[in-house]
Amino acid sequence: MPLPLNAARHGLLRIAAHRGFSRRFPENTILAFEQGVAAGANESEIDLMLTRDDQIVVIHDRTLERTTNGFGFVADHDLEHILSLDAGAKFDGRFAGTPVPTLADVVLWAKQSDTRLAIEMKEPERGDRLIDIMIGTLRDLDAFQHVAISSFDHIDLRRVKEIEPRLQTEAILHHRPVDIVASMRAGGIDGVSLELNRFHRADAEALLEAGIAVRLSLPLPEKLALFWQSGRDYLPMIRQCIADGLIDAIIGDDVDFLFILSKDDSAREKA
Repeated sequence: MPLPLNAARHGLLRIAAHRGFSRRFPENTILAFEQGVAAGANESEIDLMLTRDDQIVVIHDRTLERTTNGFGFVADHDLEHILSLDAGAKFDGRFAGTPVPTLADVVLWAKQSDTRLAIEMKEPERGDRLIDIMIGTLRDLDAFQHVAISSFDHIDLRRVKEIEPRLQTEAILHHRPVDIVASMRAGGIDGVSLELNRFHRADAEALLEAGIAVRLSLPLPEKLALFWQSGRDYLPMIRQCIADGLIDAIIGDDVDFLFILSKDDSAREKA
């Protein structure tokens, strides 16, 4: 079974590959998810967008240009066209021919590999429609134990809970609420994803007490190294919070780094 959302209660840590092992492989592809697991991740974060013909594809941007050889908005193309695109060559020619996966593709992979999915809803124009189709897909594939639904839009997360209370939700924050527990309880939120520069131990302790899971989003190790080299090393604090059961998950692009950080003190050397 995948690790529980509140992994720290069981002495465990979720290691989430952000868009898969996106440092080394083309993001949001089955290849990147597979390689994340091979490197030590037990969770994959994915992004959802809706096609013109109401199909859900796994891609981060509203537009196709950055990650594929396509052009224009995802929402202006049918699934058949999206599936014909190359989602690997722009990252590295070695990965030419890698396709954009559908939500169903990734969920079936997660069930087969027993990997947890952090599903982030990115659709900006037809969010309600994406929610309805997403929940229907997860019901059809009996995938509730393998997923949690995340978003910056906490009203969307509340709607997910209203439609399907069995689904767990994670709110992504880039700010620090006045009362983080009350804010999350207002939306029926099960977990919170915090950026390192907005992470405070007191908030993590309050969330733990409230039974709300904490995911810490980490930058690439070379960015952390800039702080370390200037005398501000975040790694001891992160390790201590993990040891104290205040962090349920760490997430980032470099799965090798996350795995080392979860195990021993050599992470700073890698950074």
